[in-house]
Amino acid sequence: MPVIITSQEKHPFLPSLGTTSAIHYKSALQQDIRPLEIAIVNLMADKQTTERQLAYWLGHTPLQVELTFIATDSYMNAIRNGHKSKTTSVDHIHKFYRGFSEIKNHKYDGLIVTGVNALKDRVEQEAFWPEVQEIMEWSRTNVFSSLYLCWAAKAALKHFHNIDSLKREEKLWGLFEHDLVSDETGLAFGFPDRFAVPVSRWKSPNAKAIRHNKKLEVIADSAEAGPNIIAENKRAEEGGPNFPRRVYILNHPEYDTETLQTEYARDKKTNGGKVKPLHYFPQDNPQQPPINQWRYTGFIYSNWIKLVYAFTPYDRHLIPQATRKGI
Repeated sequence: MPVIITSQEKHPFLPSLGTTSAIHYKSALQQDIRPLEIAIVNLMADKQTTERQLAYWLGHTPLQVELTFIATDSYMNAIRNGHKSKTTSVDHIHKFYRGFSEIKNHKYDGLIVTGVNALKDRVEQEAFWPEVQEIMEWSRTNVFSSLYLCWAAKAALKHFHNIDSLKREEKLWGLFEHDLVSDETGLAFGFPDRFAVPVSRWKSPNAKAIRHNKKLEVIADSAEAGPNIIAENKRAEEGGPNFPRRVYILNHPEYDTETLQTEYARDKKTNGGKVKPLHYFPQDNPQQPPINQWRYTGFIYSNWIKLVYAFTPYDRHLIPQATRKGI
């Protein structure tokens, strides 16, 4: 929440008016507050693990957040016609998920689209690509700020910027060091200059195309894994601060300590586990329990929530227009 400022004069160390960290006391008294509505298009097979990991960080602020879990219409129709998920109970999906067509006339403060275990050479070759593309196009008018994770980040970079992602010969996964390159909006507030984050993917987007795209801000970059936190910023008003219109996160700040270990155990059953996650197990020994060195990076989700709150209009019908709420 922003610090309340009682004077127009700049304080020696308090945040200045005109930023998202400060608000004038008269505006604070008149400020309208409502719950933020966040839609999560969960493409993951193990839906409950993803729900828990994201909800933990999205709820880690004083703000009220209402989550709506969404699946593609084809997935919901398959469930209704008797399809059984191997990792998520049908009862859970019936209770807590809605098809995209059921919510597409609604407006949301935030949208999150998750990754998915997609193994085609290109994102646009996946069977569900047209439906995901429809959701991304819908977000232009019905969502204030969008957060795309893992496969969805690659899909969104393709859809909005025509940046291709190519499949690698081997999966890129492990715990990789990242450098904080730039942060115009404060998405990485509190992050150190260098930090480790779990990565697990087969495809990587064209790093050169990302770095040369003037519409994209590379927030975190890795010598081994490439750009991994990317923002498409927008100015709230003439001369005002930027806010993240779209965020592309190719890594996994939300991962539990054992998530990569579980993936490795699964891979050992299917392909012998020929490739271990890099820099993850102590002494590179899978018999040693992993140590969580990245937990604090999950605050990027909490920071995003705070930024959405700071700029989204009180009247949801005005979305995607930005208002500063007197900040």
